[in-house]
Amino acid sequence: MAPTNRFLGLTVQFFVADIRAGIEFYSRLIGRPPDFEPHADFKEWEIFDNCWLQVGQGKPRPTYTMRLRVENIDAERERIERQVGARCSPVQRISGLVALCNFSDPWGNRLGLYQRLFVDGVPRVLGGSHADYETER
Repeated sequence: MAPTNRFLGLTVQFFVADIRAGIEFYSRLIGRPPDFEPHADFKEWEIFDNCWLQVGQGKPRPTYTMRLRVENIDAERERIERQVGARCSPVQRISGLVALCNFSDPWGNRLGLYQRLFVDGVPRVLGGSHADYETER
């Protein structure tokens, strides 16, 4: 039996000290200006269908990492460092499962990239503890 999707969308909200600088940073990261601007100090990008990144002016509250899936992590990591101006961690590869790296926006909000390394649609089960594979924060 297929699982029921109880939830129909997702929003992730980050706060930045300077909304103009935040718009510039996230527009470079995402590759376009905001999709929705409900307030002068609050902007939104639809990252993919029904998944929105919201950026508001306010006191930054860095918390958990939001990782974005990409097709080619090495190329996207290079683009982010060159065009966005964020310094990325080295790419960590967990054989047969995932490659990932992390970076932060200028206000300390934690972001990252990941690329699936499995090709048959079924990820490898690693066993052990996720702490064995923790990434740099």
